[in-house]
Amino acid sequence: MTDTPPATLTRESLDMLRSSSLSGEIVPEAEIVPGLRFVPDPDAGMRGRFSSPAGRLLEIELTHERPARWCGLHIRLDVGDLSGLGIVGLSARFAAPHAIAVAPCLRSGTETGFADCFFAKQVAALPRPLLHLDALETDGRHDALPPAAPWREIVLFLPTGDVRLDLHDLRIFAA
Repeated sequence: MTDTPPATLTRESLDMLRSSSLSGEIVPEAEIVPGLRFVPDPDAGMRGRFSSPAGRLLEIELTHERPARWCGLHIRLDVGDLSGLGIVGLSARFAAPHAIAVAPCLRSGTETGFADCFFAKQVAALPRPLLHLDALETDGRHDALPPAAPWREIVLFLPTGDVRLDLHDLRIFAA
């Protein structure tokens, strides 16, 4: 794992959720902890609540007034320069009352906006927690993954309908 301060920020933010009992309304674009925020389709009228009980990072309940085009949980990953790294990856444990899929991607800032590089596998959330592990190679194999970027984040694209989801654990790594 890299020891850059931005990677530490992500780790510290996730550790903050692990060690506290936060809860509240999900406010679009507002950070729950530093570097972690929900970004929904603004036309969908998303409302939601979150809690961070012992043993879980997040319990999420979302509803939408209208069909959503997207809804993402964004986690800042300020590893701008990928040179010297071979992979950026994540491990996660999700659970949900009904089977759903979560699509993770590495989003990189560009001069004109951003570029999304999706991980090969979607995360399955079932009634029991499952371990998910995936990584992106950073050696130029992905056209949508620029070697340098002013900012990066992991985006977990959530289902676009009403959803109940528990994020038991999330680890982000770069090596």
